[in-house]
Amino acid sequence: MKAGVVLALASAALGLLGQIAWRSAVPRGLPLDPASLLGLLLDWRVLLGAALYAASTLAWLAALSRGELSELYPLISVNYALALLVGWALFGERLTLAKVAGVALVLAGVTIIAVG
Repeated sequence: MKAGVVLALASAALGLLGQIAWRSAVPRGLPLDPASLLGLLLDWRVLLGAALYAASTLAWLAALSRGELSELYPLISVNYALALLVGWALFGERLTLAKVAGVALVLAGVTIIAVG
């Protein structure tokens, strides 16, 4: 596997982990007033998410130095499928037919781009 592809997938994975950290810091239905936002900014999970996003950005920049944007960028869409599964498995989010079909269409499109 090409180094650019590996780095792009690493970037996607780190970004997804950042989203998981952020999602775990925000309880569902939390009012986002200024006081709660300040508290969130100091939450270790929010800080971890920001660090993961920074690492994701560095991995992405390294990927771009080794591959073509048009080849690498579609790999990030793998996160749509992973986020759907993680949301369902970790956070009890609803897994609907529409969500699954939408992700399937995205992945089909990415496959067409990758093959073409």
